[in-house]
Amino acid sequence: MTERSYQQANAGKADFEWTYNRLDPRSYFQVLGALDYAIPERAAPIFLKTFDAYATARRRDALTVLDLGCSYGINAAVLKYGRTMEELREHYNSLDEQEIAPRDVLRADQTDFFDGNPKRDIAIVGIDRAQFASSYGFWAGLLDDAIPEDFELNDPTPQAASTIARCDLVISTGVVGYVTERTFTRILRCQPENEMPWVASFVLRMFDYGPVAATLEQFGYVTEKLAGRYFRQRRFADDAERKHVERLLEKRNLCTSGLEANGHYLAEFYLSRPACDMKAAPLTSFLR
Repeated sequence: MTERSYQQANAGKADFEWTYNRLDPRSYFQVLGALDYAIPERAAPIFLKTFDAYATARRRDALTVLDLGCSYGINAAVLKYGRTMEELREHYNSLDEQEIAPRDVLRADQTDFFDGNPKRDIAIVGIDRAQFASSYGFWAGLLDDAIPEDFELNDPTPQAASTIARCDLVISTGVVGYVTERTFTRILRCQPENEMPWVASFVLRMFDYGPVAATLEQFGYVTEKLAGRYFRQRRFADDAERKHVERLLEKRNLCTSGLEANGHYLAEFYLSRPACDMKAAPLTSFLR
């Protein structure tokens, strides 16, 4: 039922699928940059505070983060290397697609990221069914490892399962709605029972996170939402897209006045953790 409702909701969104799995990120930033796509940067302060809370709770110095729906490694560029979305957009827009081959874009990024000094000592593993995109993130030096697999359709390969088992946190910025609770189940089945990761998700308001939260609850998780905070993902491509989202939200009795009605997709932050971790450090103790 969730999959069908997600498909119906996505039917009214502008289709940028062709930008998601190319040999380099230039088309992605050209198209989405024009719509002020900014959720990785807006999510970063919340993620970083969550990482700190996890490190304190679990007494960890070095963290491994699993980025679900990693695309070209954009969250890694922001979280690990401190880049802004504007810097990334200007960088990729400056590399003309007619004059500069994808291999030369990759070489430029390898020099930049492999030889650069990360601002944050974290390892980021990316998962995305877009094989070219996730592989680009790895070979460019943004991702420490990449898993180009589709967990909606298949169980993780043994190698992927071994990598996932080492991850401390699972993050996502907008992938819910493209993936369902099926993907989260397959990820959590890879984890040692005494080392279950925290799951930190930014979810567009147009999608119901309830089925995912209910599935996580079966693994002993409790889900909290950061109340009263909304995070812009991008501008609507046109009025048709805006009206479609407003209709979806109104059907769920959610107000859009002053929110989506102002012209942007908005996401909310959910943090799912084992009950013992939640009781020790409620969400409001480190996110206000």
